[in-house]
Amino acid sequence: MEYDLVFLNGRVINPETNFDGIRSIGIIDGSIVSISENILKGKIELDISNLIICPDGVTSIFELEIGTNDVDQWYAERESKTLINYGVSIGHIQVRMKVFNHPPGLVPQGDSPAALQPDKIDEIKKEIEYGLRRGAMAIGFGIHYVPGATRWEIVECFRLAKNYNVCCHVHMRYDGAQEKNGSLVALQEVVALGACTKAAINVCHLHSSCEAVTDKALELLHDAHKNGMDITTEFYPYMAYCASIDSALFNDNLWQEQVGVSYDNTTYVNTGERLDAISFAKYRKEGGLIVIHSIPEQAVIDCLQSPITLMASDALRGHPRAAGACARILGHYVRERGAITLMEAIRKMSLLPAQRLESASLQMKTRGRICEGVTADLCIFDPMTVKDCATYEQPKLPSQGIIHVLVNGKFVVRDGKLVTIDKNTKPPGQAIRGVIRD
Repeated sequence: MEYDLVFLNGRVINPETNFDGIRSIGIIDGSIVSISENILKGKIELDISNLIICPDGVTSIFELEIGTNDVDQWYAERESKTLINYGVSIGHIQVRMKVFNHPPGLVPQGDSPAALQPDKIDEIKKEIEYGLRRGAMAIGFGIHYVPGATRWEIVECFRLAKNYNVCCHVHMRYDGAQEKNGSLVALQEVVALGACTKAAINVCHLHSSCEAVTDKALELLHDAHKNGMDITTEFYPYMAYCASIDSALFNDNLWQEQVGVSYDNTTYVNTGERLDAISFAKYRKEGGLIVIHSIPEQAVIDCLQSPITLMASDALRGHPRAAGACARILGHYVRERGAITLMEAIRKMSLLPAQRLESASLQMKTRGRICEGVTADLCIFDPMTVKDCATYEQPKLPSQGIIHVLVNGKFVVRDGKLVTIDKNTKPPGQAIRGVIRD
């Protein structure tokens, strides 16, 4: 049998079965057809001896926290234009901004009055349900960015997630380690909602919300999980987060006390300068992103070593996590620090995210694995050299040691270089979408 593409002698790592061994892989029409100890024949044959071949989450990207208020438009804007697969949630923030007539943007600059009026809650629910019927992959929540949202409003949205069997991806209401209006209070709200509604939950980037009390937050999540709740969380391997400087988060000076930082812990992305009270107020008027250095490294390690954490990037321009997150795990935390095994790292980057989204789309059942019959979304890397190169000063630098990346069986990175797609050729990225209910 001749395959379209064969990789010979690669170290195959499949986190679904804990398989780790030398095999050759044959691919036809974008799917893995054979994984064999024998030598396979193909139209294209590449020897990848001493390299690892595995499933990799970077072959698909999902906007699940902020989401969109128009699922059809979001997918239409990306159709036949992307190298990698893509999917989106219907976003509570974005829907709320639409209902309350906010100017377009990622998050509101100031929040609307609490949506206690029954007609407003009904309108929000109607918009979210329509998004779910149009194939949204989840319901996204950024409760911290919309402090006017009432607790009952969130309850009603969680009920919709349960009815449509999708996950709630939640940036919690508060952050920081303090007792009043802190992250543990916010987490208790989310856990209670899951217990009452039975909706599946993924807590967004726990370590950047909980910071110094991440260990305690993980204990709560582990207890909830052991007691039958469908709950996970995700993290990225950096000690700073990124936010819009003109968002409602910074409408008063209490945010510094909440997070436990001062102005000089913040950097304005557009200029790279550390801020003070005067420059912070100046750039609030101009808008843009800031990086806030406030996450203890132990919080990252605690998340790394938890069995219910997923790998994410929470990617925004101006932060190295967009370009370097996965490579940083593989190079720094696996090879150099030994903080986590290679198998567990790959599991967090591929299988666990795929499983988290399977209830929304059957497409995810053929991703995040490397076995016969699944989609050939693959990464081939050198475990001895893989390393993140992106920095806060140069956040776009590509990682090293990533040799090949395939999306739906097509190269998007080959021999360490991004593949140039001819303008007349359709890029390999595909929409990953939930069930459309007309």
